[in-house]
Amino acid sequence: MTFPVKDDDDAATQQQVALRSFYKVAAGSCAMVLETVADTCEIAGMSTNLNARDRNIGGYGGSQLTVSGQITMKVKFKANLGKPAP
Repeated sequence: MTFPVKDDDDAATQQQVALRSFYKVAAGSCAMVLETVADTCEIAGMSTNLNARDRNIGGYGGSQLTVSGQITMKVKFKANLGKPAP
C-alpha cells in the first residue's frame, strides 16, 4: 500500500494512518477467506514493513510511505473445496 506524504502533517501521525490501513485489510482477510474457501480462519501471525521514499523526480512524484506485510492464517478449508461440481 502506498500513501503520499503531506509535508505539512506530522510524520508519526501519517505513519500510524498507513499502518492502520494495512491492519484493517488484515482484519478483513479472514472474512474474505471464510466467504470463499474456508470453514474457519484465524490470523496466526503478521509482519509489517513501513518505508518512506522521496520519489520527487523532476518535480513530480513527491514523497511516499509504503506499507508491505505478510499475514499468516490458520485455515480449515471447506470439505467440498477440491471436489468436482455435479
